[in-house]
Amino acid sequence: MSAFFSSDNKFFVLMSKIFDVMILGLLWLLFCVPIITIGPASTALYYTMMKVIRRERSYLFKEFFRSFKLNFKQGAICTVVYAVLVVVMYIDFTYALELSKTGSKYGSMLIGFFLVLAIFSVFTAVYIFPVLSRFTVTVKNLFKWSFFLSVRHILWTLLMAVLFVGTAVMLYFSFFYMPPLIIFLPGIYTLIITFPMEHIFKRYMPQEEETDEESGVDRWYNE
Repeated sequence: MSAFFSSDNKFFVLMSKIFDVMILGLLWLLFCVPIITIGPASTALYYTMMKVIRRERSYLFKEFFRSFKLNFKQGAICTVVYAVLVVVMYIDFTYALELSKTGSKYGSMLIGFFLVLAIFSVFTAVYIFPVLSRFTVTVKNLFKWSFFLSVRHILWTLLMAVLFVGTAVMLYFSFFYMPPLIIFLPGIYTLIITFPMEHIFKRYMPQEEETDEESGVDRWYNE
């Protein structure tokens, strides 16, 4: 009986991780409320999911707040860029749609252009906050790297983009029909994409000559 209640019991370990995923999802939702903080919150969500839940380092709240503060400025700027892009594309797409109804070929061409732009916007959005959580780069290079990775690893990108859009749709409908599900969806999506994302990141991580024991640095991200 004592073995069943042991902290090493696989059932309790699994339940603990599920609870942590739920708490992370709740933190993400709370910190996204001002809208402009969606970027920093998403960066902190990915960072904490990897370091605390998958690599079992440090503490959940400590790492979430640390990442949120550290990446606040760049994450907020990225959020504003995407918000402006969405508004502009919505207005222009609506105009193009009305134009196409008149039989204009120009309107149809514009619709195609904005659909392609929307697809690549989703592609970069999948990568940008995980990249920010791992690498120290400028906002300009964040977008350049995210675009490069999305094209360079297009098959993984397509898979993650489908998950991204699917999760966004489920979040929207859960808000009206099944609110408790909202707490789980962000964490579940982030946990799933850490596997292909980390596989990609490892191809661009510099090779360290010293071991962790020699350097005294815990390189948890290289595990």
